[in-house]
Amino acid sequence: AVVSTQSGHYGREETEVLKAQISSLESQITAEEEKSKELEHKSKMFSYGHYEGDGQEKMLELLNEKVEEVYRSCIGDNEANISTLQMLTNIENRLEELFEHIEMMPQEKVELAEKAKEKERRLKLREEKREQQRLHQEERVRKALERAKADPKVQTGKRLVFRSKPPEVQKKKTDVVDKKNEEDEELAYYFS
Repeated sequence: AVVSTQSGHYGREETEVLKAQISSLESQITAEEEKSKELEHKSKMFSYGHYEGDGQEKMLELLNEKVEEVYRSCIGDNEANISTLQMLTNIENRLEELFEHIEMMPQEKVELAEKAKEKERRLKLREEKREQQRLHQEERVRKALERAKADPKVQTGKRLVFRSKPPEVQKKKTDVVDKKNEEDEELAYYFS
């Protein structure tokens, strides 16, 4: 009888452990199902109208060209033909090195260099603005010359004019009749 109670005790503990494992597995399953639903929703959002394959490919190509341009100006030619992401990483590392180098330089020298760069930037902007004004003025002159060279528009026939309203016909006869009716009404009111 002692053995049967011990085996019953172990059986209960084992079933409790198994029940705990089942409940934890069920909670994991519900969590995974929620993740699955969320990912499914995100994939639908991606596939419904938000994804434009050709437009994205063109945008990626454009971004790649810009990154290559910056890479060439900062580091040099892309001889190893590395990916865009690797180029960005190299550019970032180069910037870190340059910032560290700037921090080690004397502050006065850095300020003078910043002022010189700012002055250079303003001069460049001013030149670009002058160039745009020059192009705009050339365009205006070209259009004026085209108008001057064009044959003048000859108007044929009379010019269209808004027609005035015809004068209103005054109704004198009806006014006389109205006055007579009013007088008759007044007489009938006072003398009846």
